[in-house]
Amino acid sequence: MRLFLYALTCLVPLFSFAQTSYQIDAQIDKLKNGDIIYLIYPSEGKQITDSSIVQNGKFFFKGNLPYPTLASLYLNKNPYLKKMQKAEVLDYVRFYLEPSKINIKSADSLKKIVVTGSKSNIIYIDLKQMLKRNDDAVTAMRKEYDSLPKEKQSDSTIFAGFLSREKKLFDENAAVHIAFAEKYPNSYLSVTSLAFAATQPGMTEAVWKAYQKLNEQLKNTPVAKTIPDVLKSHTATEIGRNAPDLEQQNPEGMLIKLSDFKGKYVLIDFWASWCAPCRKENPNVVAAFKKWKDKNFTVLGVSLDGGGTGTTKEAWLKAIADDGLTWTHVSDLKGWDNQVSKIYGIQGIPANFLIDPSGKIIAKDLRGNSLNEKLEVIFKSK
Repeated sequence: MRLFLYALTCLVPLFSFAQTSYQIDAQIDKLKNGDIIYLIYPSEGKQITDSSIVQNGKFFFKGNLPYPTLASLYLNKNPYLKKMQKAEVLDYVRFYLEPSKINIKSADSLKKIVVTGSKSNIIYIDLKQMLKRNDDAVTAMRKEYDSLPKEKQSDSTIFAGFLSREKKLFDENAAVHIAFAEKYPNSYLSVTSLAFAATQPGMTEAVWKAYQKLNEQLKNTPVAKTIPDVLKSHTATEIGRNAPDLEQQNPEGMLIKLSDFKGKYVLIDFWASWCAPCRKENPNVVAAFKKWKDKNFTVLGVSLDGGGTGTTKEAWLKAIADDGLTWTHVSDLKGWDNQVSKIYGIQGIPANFLIDPSGKIIAKDLRGNSLNEKLEVIFKSK
């Protein structure tokens, strides 16, 4: 699942641009001297972390940032470095960081901050209100699933029902982002909303209409320029179409093509050694491979290691060995800039495409036991 189990997907970073500066001046009266505030946000494909020590209720940040991005402030703990304890409650807040002079004030906590000097945060308040109904429905569904006994959580029929509900909620979420972009065609936040909505295949026409309404300056930003390509990739990888051929080197430097596997059922599996959700999904792919590899089925792994992810070829090879991935693997070691992933419109991993012996796409994003179930239908029918 994606929204419902959102942590089970690694999403492509959205930002990679020229730099401009930001400054944050904050006053939160009841903070103690020596308290530490952590500022965390994505930029240029990396997670940026900064910290500031509170003195007389004040803290300060400055840095470089290309365009507005959703950032977080945490009091006295960086949850990305130290795991949350059971029942632990953090004082934190999410807000839009942008290249400007931003003022933050609150009487007692980060959660109650008021942000001024930032047009993006005024608009962000409206986006949060527009998304609230959908967010509440997602939270309720997550609680409903978590309250189920483990045996029911793993029941394929029950799980399929949650997946169906989740897809509907995910589409509704994307529709809200499209409506937001139409409402604010002059805001950079609309670009990021459309970049997100564009990843949903069923939203192609609506995203395109909203994209056309953006002002020309926004259309020329790097993220906006990727949106038409993402929309085109949905058409190229629709179920029933011939899969785009791919060509990349395996770890030994040999050039591998998808067409080399013609006549077989092939799962093109996009993953990376650094992607925790991918590593959790790998046992399911291994189980399906072992069960069906003698029935004209194989897997072709495409790794998004290297590049801006900071991982190496060695990390890629170690993950292959550690997880027992005994099928063919390829990568150009360019991370999110992997050329094959761009052709297939990959915006988050793990992701996969099931190709039939004629080269046609017959299924996408088979997760959990759904891959094995799909293959069972195919091979039992034969």
